[in-house]
Amino acid sequence: MDLGMMKKELVLDDSRRLTGKNLLMDLPSAIIDVTVTGHDKSQIVEQWQYFIAKLQRAVGWQNYACSYRLFDRGISLAVAAPIDALYAAVELNEAAWAMVVDAHQNLTDQAQSPVATSLDNDLVQRLKTAIKTEQNALLMALISASEEHAVAYLWDDDAFSLGLGPTAQTWPIEKLPDVSSVDWQRYSTIPVVYVTGTNGKSTTVRIMAEIFKQAGKVCGVTSTDFIRAGERLIDTGDYSGPGGARMLLRQNDVEVAVLEVARGGLLRRGLPIPQVNGAIITNVAEDHLGQYGINDIAALAETKFLVAKGLASDKVLVLNADDHEIVKHYELYKEQLPQRLCWFSQHLNSPLLEQQRLKKQPLCYENQGALYYECDGEVEMITSVAAVPMTLQGAAQHNVLNALGAIGLAKSLNVSSRHVANGLQNFKSDGQDNPGRGNFYQVNGATVVVDFAHNVHSMQAMANTLEALPARKKWLMLGHAGDRSDTEINNLTDCIMSIKPDYLLAVENPEYLRGRELGEIPRLITHRALKSGMSAKHIYYADTPSDGTSDLIKRIEAGDLVFLMVLSERDKVVELLSCAH
Repeated sequence: MDLGMMKKELVLDDSRRLTGKNLLMDLPSAIIDVTVTGHDKSQIVEQWQYFIAKLQRAVGWQNYACSYRLFDRGISLAVAAPIDALYAAVELNEAAWAMVVDAHQNLTDQAQSPVATSLDNDLVQRLKTAIKTEQNALLMALISASEEHAVAYLWDDDAFSLGLGPTAQTWPIEKLPDVSSVDWQRYSTIPVVYVTGTNGKSTTVRIMAEIFKQAGKVCGVTSTDFIRAGERLIDTGDYSGPGGARMLLRQNDVEVAVLEVARGGLLRRGLPIPQVNGAIITNVAEDHLGQYGINDIAALAETKFLVAKGLASDKVLVLNADDHEIVKHYELYKEQLPQRLCWFSQHLNSPLLEQQRLKKQPLCYENQGALYYECDGEVEMITSVAAVPMTLQGAAQHNVLNALGAIGLAKSLNVSSRHVANGLQNFKSDGQDNPGRGNFYQVNGATVVVDFAHNVHSMQAMANTLEALPARKKWLMLGHAGDRSDTEINNLTDCIMSIKPDYLLAVENPEYLRGRELGEIPRLITHRALKSGMSAKHIYYADTPSDGTSDLIKRIEAGDLVFLMVLSERDKVVELLSCAH
């Protein structure tokens, strides 16, 4: 479309600090995401950088670089800064963007390029004051000394720590030790791995915890559900960002750490720590597009591959060879990715696995009902698929892949095959080991599956699993979050309706209305169900997931197959099913 015909917009969408390696650069920085329409984005970036450079010179920051990313309808631009002045850097970036907007608003000739003639002295003084107020010379000296002594450190607004796990020592940011008083020899690190992907992250994290438990290690995990050290629950909630990682790595009982790193945390703050001992990308599928300038699947894949930036030079990146988007991204950028890879696949003769064999590099695969690890020409059968409970004798194909990925990640950290096998065989697909992810119950002789499948990729995995299980009658309880678009809700509903349920219970999720009206989502679900050919007399309604579960327990009979999509009230639902067990 001709730029002159488009509505002209210059809108600041989000402004934040990036405390770790990120999409745009490997340095701490301040980033802004903006909407730009009706303007030449390249010209806008050029002007923006011009104003940033002008402000940097004015405050004495000439040596800090900028980096930007253009995307449909917008720009993300980051400017590097000292870690003890990132808030000031945010102010500087916002000021430069405001100058771009102001210059364009004052144009009388649209062909003319805006040029700043002078800087507002008050603005420059405010920025200098902000920098001086935020500066922490002792913190910077400690960081410099930590890097000189090759000692791991963590920092945030409230605390600074040295060492990880058993040797970790933490000080309040206002009570930092003098560099000369630090005994650098007392601090050491622990193995740390990253787990990311669209689906399977939390399951993989929990499998890894069980594998390390079998190896006799206290494994700390962060996830979207909780943060835990061994059997000790530290807190519940979404801890898939840097804050959760720091909290965990400062726990003195943690001997190895498995960090779930979700898309949101990566985009909001960057990588939690700069170097880890291993990483896995489980898969890449459409989910939460349209946030932070990530508007398509290729950009989402780039975001997931951020974990590769955190790998130490000799460590392994574990990748799903059966995932189209992962393979596509790898083929495009393999020269920039780590050389040490471990591919996993359900197909013995996958082309990528064949390449690995030729290179004598690690690979994992399924063959004739068994899971294998192969490296340097040596082949190990780790366990049979049937011996891994979460695979349901192979019916849950997505969990076969999750098992293969966990094998590759564990072996990359030199965990013995015996401990890997024991971990997989002891990990149950129940509400204790893997809450909310393909949990199975027997109620009134019926098989009940509980999952919170929240995108088409995970919903399709559940549909495939359910299709592989016997059923006299099929019951479905379905509800969606209100922040999903109508199209997303329709696609999710259509996906699970492919199992051709005999009965449907459309359920409300009051905790997740997120701007929707009561009854709006059940009506959308019902419309799609009727469109798929389902009879209206076989469709029921419930005000909450727990109400729906109570109703279904009274209706189901021996031999039935029941799928409960549970976004909220999970504990109540589990209690109802356990009591009816």
